[in-house]
Amino acid sequence: MPKVLLNGTGLNYYRRPGFPVLVMVHGLATNLAFWYLRVLPALQRQLGVVLFDLRGHGQSDVPPSGYTTADMAQDLHTLLRHLGIEQAHFVGHSYGGAVALHYAVLRPECVLSLTLADARVRCLQPSQRLADWPQAAEWRRRLSALGVPVTDEPEMGYHLLEALAELTQRGVAYDEKMPGKFSPFGLSRGRNRTAERWLQLLRTTSAKSDFKAIAGLTVERIRNVSQPTLAIFGEYSHCLPSCRGLQETLPDCRVVMVPRAGHFHPVVRPLFFVRALHRFLKEVG
Repeated sequence: MPKVLLNGTGLNYYRRPGFPVLVMVHGLATNLAFWYLRVLPALQRQLGVVLFDLRGHGQSDVPPSGYTTADMAQDLHTLLRHLGIEQAHFVGHSYGGAVALHYAVLRPECVLSLTLADARVRCLQPSQRLADWPQAAEWRRRLSALGVPVTDEPEMGYHLLEALAELTQRGVAYDEKMPGKFSPFGLSRGRNRTAERWLQLLRTTSAKSDFKAIAGLTVERIRNVSQPTLAIFGEYSHCLPSCRGLQETLPDCRVVMVPRAGHFHPVVRPLFFVRALHRFLKEVG
């Protein structure tokens, strides 16, 4: 896959030419393979597709700063200008959904539609305490059995990703022990480059604080996003407050709940996700 230097940062990307164009943005602690292995094969027969590794992820560079949703939305805009793409449909998972939403705020003329897959939007969901998660008791029991410290801190999601990356590096098998088949780092045995990269990012850059910044993605600005939006969330997701907030705030927001799935539903139930996305794109033209 090609890599291009933009905004002083090398970004790794994949492009399949075609029209209309669908741009897909992965979330934290993953990379473009999140879409490439299970979702892309079902989409690219009918669409042009752009995937890329967010800065600090996958094969992209790891600069010392620039990890807010605003920074990454600017990376996205520069990449699309480099590729000569003026308008596209956008899909984002988790933090990638917040990046896509921020892009729609900053560059509304470039966005035909938005699909926000389990996006946590900080201004709509200021905290993620474990006690508020669906299946909280089960999460607590299984994490305690793995030796992961369980607290009531407001950023349990980031804490959990760091703890699971450390387990991965120690070769602890936990995939089947997580509710909803939670598996951000793939097979949790042996050396794992994604887990290594995630820990490097947290410990050597400003990412940890940048991820928590509002960075201009406010409720007032989200209200001005008029593009048709699909909010697709897992039944057991810890981001459901964001889903409710999006439905209440966006002028044109349709909601789809993925049954028997959690935060990583696009890879746990890819056929359901692809069918919902196809229906939405057909509706919005």
